[in-house]
Amino acid sequence: MCRVTTLDRRTVLRGGLVAGVAVAGLGAVGVSGCSTGPSEEAITAERLIPLVRSALADEKSARSLAGAEPRYAAALAVVADQRAEHARALREEIIRLDQDVAATMDESAPSAAPAPAGPPTLVGLRAGLEKSSGEARDVAISLSGYPAGLAGSVAAAVTSMREVQLA
Repeated sequence: MCRVTTLDRRTVLRGGLVAGVAVAGLGAVGVSGCSTGPSEEAITAERLIPLVRSALADEKSARSLAGAEPRYAAALAVVADQRAEHARALREEIIRLDQDVAATMDESAPSAAPAPAGPPTLVGLRAGLEKSSGEARDVAISLSGYPAGLAGSVAAAVTSMREVQLA
């Protein structure tokens, strides 16, 4: 938000000028603290929201598949638990970065792809994990500091789940 201060001619003539105040004609206008858009923290938080949604979707798929795929039940439980933990850690970071963005986290996301037609499958979960890993990798590359490390860790863990747990 911008704060605009208007000084009258008498204040200017008394020497009441302060740093950042511009003189124009008979008065002066100072502008300080202008914000031209979202903060860096808000932008970073917004970049993490899709990773939370992917983690929750992967968790849900893994849990629903556990009964249908007894051979992979233990591995699917690990995937579901780890993806739930990813969602929790990402949520905490979003909350830390920007409360306003965090408040929008649970709103439904615009969907570019239609929802799956039937129940989850192991092949579908593997494909979803591959997509989630790539998405987290791309976010990690675009960020810096702790959020980049968090997203990179999620990307590596999800790749491991797909390649090792569900091999």
